[in-house]
Amino acid sequence: MEKELLTEDIKALLKETFRELKDEVSLEVFTQKGIHDDFNEVAAGLVRVISELTDKIKPHFFLIGDETSRSRGVSRSPTILIAPDKYSIRYTGAPVGEEGRSFIMALLMVSTGKTFISDDSRQRIKRLNQKRHVRVFVSPTCPYCPQQVLYAISAAIERKDLVSAEVIEIYENKDLAEKYAAMSVPKTFVGETLTASGLQPEEHFMESLIEGSPVEYVMPAGREELKDYDVVIIGGGPAGLTAAVYAERSGLKSIIFEKANVGGQIAITPVVENYPGFTSIAGKTLVDLMARQAMEYALLLQGVGVTDIKKNGGFEITTGRGIYNAKAIIIATGADSKRLNAAGEKRLSGRGVSYCATCDGYLFKDRKNVVVVGGGNSALTDALYLDSLGAHVTLVHRRDAFRAEERLQQSVFQRNIPVLWNSRITEILGTKVVEEVRIEDLKTGKFRDIKADAVFIAIGYEPNNEIAKNLGIEMDSEGYIKVDDKMRTSMPLVYAAGDITGGVKQIVVAVSQGSIAALTAFEDMANPYWKGHR
Repeated sequence: MEKELLTEDIKALLKETFRELKDEVSLEVFTQKGIHDDFNEVAAGLVRVISELTDKIKPHFFLIGDETSRSRGVSRSPTILIAPDKYSIRYTGAPVGEEGRSFIMALLMVSTGKTFISDDSRQRIKRLNQKRHVRVFVSPTCPYCPQQVLYAISAAIERKDLVSAEVIEIYENKDLAEKYAAMSVPKTFVGETLTASGLQPEEHFMESLIEGSPVEYVMPAGREELKDYDVVIIGGGPAGLTAAVYAERSGLKSIIFEKANVGGQIAITPVVENYPGFTSIAGKTLVDLMARQAMEYALLLQGVGVTDIKKNGGFEITTGRGIYNAKAIIIATGADSKRLNAAGEKRLSGRGVSYCATCDGYLFKDRKNVVVVGGGNSALTDALYLDSLGAHVTLVHRRDAFRAEERLQQSVFQRNIPVLWNSRITEILGTKVVEEVRIEDLKTGKFRDIKADAVFIAIGYEPNNEIAKNLGIEMDSEGYIKVDDKMRTSMPLVYAAGDITGGVKQIVVAVSQGSIAALTAFEDMANPYWKGHR
């Protein structure tokens, strides 16, 4: 069992990590025979293994229905409580996959009493004066979920008198996922109120927790937090991370703001097979390598969004973490998935309609019928990933040929994944969850309904161009930022790199543009071309 759960390398890394533990941490594992036996084994086995790596973790095992489970209010198997006599933190479901990271971080925070939120968030949460129960719905394959979970657990530690945190794995708790429309993750509730679909900036999470309702705008910290940088990089994908490395190596003090998940689209790409130096590598692994390198040079603030930029000689950048000054800006905000705009899509979003196969596909792995819409690299990658999970996949494409790379096409055909050519989805049907999709044959004009438990939409991207709009920067007809061959925009000392510039959306292109943008910023600060001093 131990070998299946953790490799010797991971055990050695955890053993070193656990040297930071200060106080003993009690872990209570609750299971019920006949209910999720495989996951019960994983949860209990994981706790046993890590407790053998340090004397600071004390495991206890109970059966649901016994006196302890009743006194703790535990009724789902498996459940893990962390230091239940001091804090109210529970994992409802085994913390496997991506959520294993948040579980280990939770142990560190509970043992040391130190959370990883900002001083600003600590000040914010002091305003809380009512009890709050936070539930974050997650899946083992969602790279966005652990950060949202850590916000919730941090709040439960900072305000143990008022905040309880629960992490709910949707595959093991399908009834809850369906009840709360949490088939798309992460999804966060305060009490019975949905406060966030997706990963929030830290300050938004805290304000939503305090208010007990969704919060869309958060007042920034005061001007006493003003900080000066040469370059502010907005976006922590491959373009932004590379820009930071090159900026700092050029002698420019830089900082990266990433409001969501570091890595952008790559973090949710199951396998990358076309990045030089790696025949095949998980997207999340590649992102982690890039991020670690970038953080050796520059400050990276995840969960911190930019809410306003003012031009005043230099630039004044307002964030939920404070106000920053910069001489130059690199916009690397990327692009988000396009919506299909079919009837029923919005109503059933999170109830089987998804834009992230990596995040949400795990729920449909047991021969569920899933439809993937699109014909490009993303759609075929999603189809192959879902097929590898064991889902029954059908591709729907409005043309008679794919636009994806030949290798991806070959893989789809080799696996005999059905394709409905010259077709489009006009309606997604279902009462509470996705049940069917209505498909139009674009050649004949005829309609038919096919059964589906989920619809994964991968039909392209829309640029995240709010910052460009606010600055009045030139964009093309599709909303992508116009740049020259040096990544300069229409505004001096503002540069753009990566998917936000349109064109070929590939990691190597983003990395290249990020490096060019940083080097051009260095050149322009020394020789401002707009002043005629070239």
